[in-house]
Amino acid sequence: MLKQDQRAELEKLGVENVRAKLISYGNVLGILHSFLQSGSPYRVDVEDWLAEKGRDEAARQRATLRWARIAGWAAIIGTLLTVVGLGLQILR
Repeated sequence: MLKQDQRAELEKLGVENVRAKLISYGNVLGILHSFLQSGSPYRVDVEDWLAEKGRDEAARQRATLRWARIAGWAAIIGTLLTVVGLGLQILR
């Protein structure tokens, strides 16, 4: 399990840098010596952190897509109401 200072250091490095650093260690299992300044974490803990970040990003993308759909439907409804309003004015 990652310590709080290790987790903070991973956050500071960012997902892409952590992933690249992990790849540079090859297929090393167990403890990743000199991986972080705050200590040597287990590889599985770093991989779990990366998976957690991936799930967080996927959730953000789903939320963004949901709001984009809502905005799209609002634009369609607004356009239809405008067309109907103009049609009613022409008929008068």
